[in-house]
Amino acid sequence: SGPRLLVEPEVLSLGELDTSTGQRIFPALFTLKNDGDAPLRLETPRAGCGCTKVQLAKYELAPGESTELKATLDVTGRYGSQRFSIFVPNNASATPDRLVIEATVPDTRTGWELISPHLSLNDDATTRLHIRHFDKDRELRITALELPEGCEVATSLPLVIAAGGRGRLDIRCRQNLDSSKERLPFAIFSDHTDKPRENGWLLIANKPTPPTPPPGATTTSTAPPAATAKILPIEAAILKDLIKSMQVVNDLVLLDIRPHEDFKRGHIPRSICYPSTEWQLAQPPWPASAILIVIADRDEMAAKAAELLATSKCRHVLILSGGIGAWTDQLTTDGP
Repeated sequence: SGPRLLVEPEVLSLGELDTSTGQRIFPALFTLKNDGDAPLRLETPRAGCGCTKVQLAKYELAPGESTELKATLDVTGRYGSQRFSIFVPNNASATPDRLVIEATVPDTRTGWELISPHLSLNDDATTRLHIRHFDKDRELRITALELPEGCEVATSLPLVIAAGGRGRLDIRCRQNLDSSKERLPFAIFSDHTDKPRENGWLLIANKPTPPTPPPGATTTSTAPPAATAKILPIEAAILKDLIKSMQVVNDLVLLDIRPHEDFKRGHIPRSICYPSTEWQLAQPPWPASAILIVIADRDEMAAKAAELLATSKCRHVLILSGGIGAWTDQLTTDGP
């Protein structure tokens, strides 16, 4: 007995989307029915990412009554198989019901791109730059790189990438980079007529080390280098308890590293928007006793950010397992 939410369909498959006319926003429709014998109360639905907007026609359903949930998907920048989630809190379940939309976005890109244009580079380390070539009818030649002083290309140039293929370049940092900056620009050049150049950033994760004194020189004791903070996962349920606990809330710093637009559409209460382009890790805006909680769309994005954040002054760096989609409570919204 009681209310019961019935969703049709639970998984909505849109198949391959037609983007040939330039359309990037597509509609989706679900039917929500109270299949129980008591009133069903629906709360504000929450999308798993900022690319999905949701509108619910009615929030209270009598037994046997139905309503529509309309969604729009913005697939800009997305290609291949995609999966979108919508969470609907209601009084029939302790956890929100999950609605899923599946779609395939045709890959119509041309030219080439850096798969990961923002690179983390440590002193005396080699990092790999991946390149994806979209054209199916010609090879691509990477002819040169423009790197900050102290870095060099460890791969022979020109690099030839097959039509529709992938290539990789190794970059080596030979000495301490400019430690006064958190990132330095670089550029990569090709023989592609429509795209001869692409820019990227080297995110500096190294800390300057003192020079080795010459033999016989008098040395003075120096403080040991700061230890890197531990990186640990944290479940959403545990994070909720920590936020509610007044004993530790002052030490928690919730860093949402998603773009500002996604943050405004919905974010965890008390979190701050802190995209990587705004990081100032030399003088971070938190105390050394802080426990950083990294919030992203996906775990792999949070993990990469956590590696850099762990070099700043903080006690621990925690990654919200499952990303923003794992947070089932109400999100806070900013702006229009």
